[in-house]
Amino acid sequence: MRKLAAAFLIMVFLAPYAFSDIITLKDDQQFSADVTGFDSYYLTAVLGNNKTVNIPWREVRFVKHTTTASNWLEETYISKEDSEVDTLVTPVSEDKAFWNAVFPGLVIHGSGHFYAKNQNMGMSLMSAEIVSLIIMAVSINEVLTPVEADVSSGVSSAVFFTGLTMFAVSWVWDMIFAAPSAAEYNLKNDFLLDSEKTAAEKAAARGEITENVIVNTDAELNTGNAVTAPAVPAIQEGK
Repeated sequence: MRKLAAAFLIMVFLAPYAFSDIITLKDDQQFSADVTGFDSYYLTAVLGNNKTVNIPWREVRFVKHTTTASNWLEETYISKEDSEVDTLVTPVSEDKAFWNAVFPGLVIHGSGHFYAKNQNMGMSLMSAEIVSLIIMAVSINEVLTPVEADVSSGVSSAVFFTGLTMFAVSWVWDMIFAAPSAAEYNLKNDFLLDSEKTAAEKAAARGEITENVIVNTDAELNTGNAVTAPAVPAIQEGK
């Protein structure tokens, strides 16, 4: 009985992958779908929510067929070159953003933000890491083998620990803010696998944010320096 229950659970968990093709895009989006056709420009597939999508071949990294027959022409249309992906099918994972920040984020700072599609912050954190490594490399020799304990040795130690602090802060920053950055990206964008309820909730949330910004802006304008008109003295009528 236990074996039957275990087999049933395995079938339930593997059902989306056992009965659908797996498509991987060049920005690491991976989802199950049924490939229904293709031409030299687009791959046509039906998603799990019955939406039909046409994906440009330049955005496709790999197609694993499980329910539909593969065609050798697909390999000729899939390009090995990197390309920007405009097709948004699945939201990014907040957990994966965090773990990407942990590793390979330890080696490449900003990895979590890169996964969360926050390229500007990712580049800033990676730049901070490069600068910190340069700072530590310049002063490491004097710290490890000081010629003599003088002022220059103390300065070298301070420079080294400044670089070390910058290295640690940029890594920790990536780990702390990668998941919120992923959540913000998911809120700002609509995905093909979003249900109508999820899309409505996102639209409402974006509307609330916009409304709050407008209200705050109006409040700031209203609290500005107002020009007060001078009081007009009352004119008494003569008798």
